[in-house]
Amino acid sequence: MHDTTAAPDNRARRFAAFDKRNFKLYFVGQTISSVGSWAQSLAIIWLVLEITDRSGGLGIATALQFLPLLVLGAPAGVIADKYDNRRILLATSTLSGLIALTFAIVASTDQMNIWWIYSLTFLFGLVLAVERPTMQAILYQLVGPDLLPSAVAANSTILSGSRLIGPALAGALIATVGVGACFLINAATYLIVIAALLALRANELFPRPLLGRVKGRLREGLVYTRSHPDVARPLLVMAVVGTVALNFGTTFPSMVRFGFDKGAGAVGIAMSVSAIGSIMGGVYIAGITPHPRRTLAISLVGFGASCLALSITPTFAVFVAVSIVVGFASASFQTVNTVVLQQATEPAMQGRVMALQQMALFGSTPIGALCMGLIIEATSPRVPFVLGGLCALLCAAAVIHRRTSIRSELAGERTETRVAH
Repeated sequence: MHDTTAAPDNRARRFAAFDKRNFKLYFVGQTISSVGSWAQSLAIIWLVLEITDRSGGLGIATALQFLPLLVLGAPAGVIADKYDNRRILLATSTLSGLIALTFAIVASTDQMNIWWIYSLTFLFGLVLAVERPTMQAILYQLVGPDLLPSAVAANSTILSGSRLIGPALAGALIATVGVGACFLINAATYLIVIAALLALRANELFPRPLLGRVKGRLREGLVYTRSHPDVARPLLVMAVVGTVALNFGTTFPSMVRFGFDKGAGAVGIAMSVSAIGSIMGGVYIAGITPHPRRTLAISLVGFGASCLALSITPTFAVFVAVSIVVGFASASFQTVNTVVLQQATEPAMQGRVMALQQMALFGSTPIGALCMGLIIEATSPRVPFVLGGLCALLCAAAVIHRRTSIRSELAGERTETRVAH
């Protein structure tokens, strides 16, 4: 007989996090805010390309936004483990809203230049360095340990779903009312985030031990990671893949602008359509329990193959179609990596470990974005997708090889034990 309960169980597991009122409020607020953030991101991308007409300038802007995560990510994780996560997010949302409002004012007065963009983008990155690990750490408090995989997967669809709407919205706004409207809308969305955070019920939050005022907490987090292979492995994979392959903020616009000679609307379409696949990937992974090695390796193979396919697309239409597959594979890999990492991490270490994960994912962007921007200028906008695909496949091979080595070692130990007896 066939098991008829598997599908309903999978569906229930996918959406179980939404049974929690606090998570639903958080999800709505972050989704709306993320739409505004993606609209702002496309506005910045288009301004840089128009002002500099170089992919290298776009790489610099991207690097400035994520450089603080690389430098300050680990100390920010200590902050996330030491102080109330909701209060931290209230502070970061307020600051991000003010920076977006400043962007809107400067753009509306026609004073925008590349130095304004670089400066405000860097300030936004400073706030992001504190916000990202806190956003990951608070998920445990919103849903508890049992529903954490569902919450992580749903959280990943926030970026994917908002990328479906945000860039397309920005493209339409830039073409009609001007680039300043993108920043103004983003500033307004932070009011919704603040309202959602204030509406969370404290008595329904799952307790997570906070650090006392003791020195050495940062070093403690690094030692913990190094001594736990199940934690260190996904972090290392994310750092390598993030540096080489996950630079879509630079590679996608460059491919559309310089590879297919298209405008801002086409950039928005390409980034939005790829989000369809990302949403599908996030929802799919939410219904499974990832194996720490096998599922991670499979997701890497799929991501690598899709990047290679994207590099040989002959037309813009085919590029957009294949980007759906890339979105699915990318979201699957990132979600699996995050779920595996959080399940292997003790609750008291969530902030520090997830800070390292955000450093690996976003902190690698300053290096990757700069390198990919220079590679595009020296060669072709297709080359970064080839490099990213090969990198993901090599990481998959390394994960599989390590798993085989462990099996061989265990088999050898069992053989020696039999001989001894």
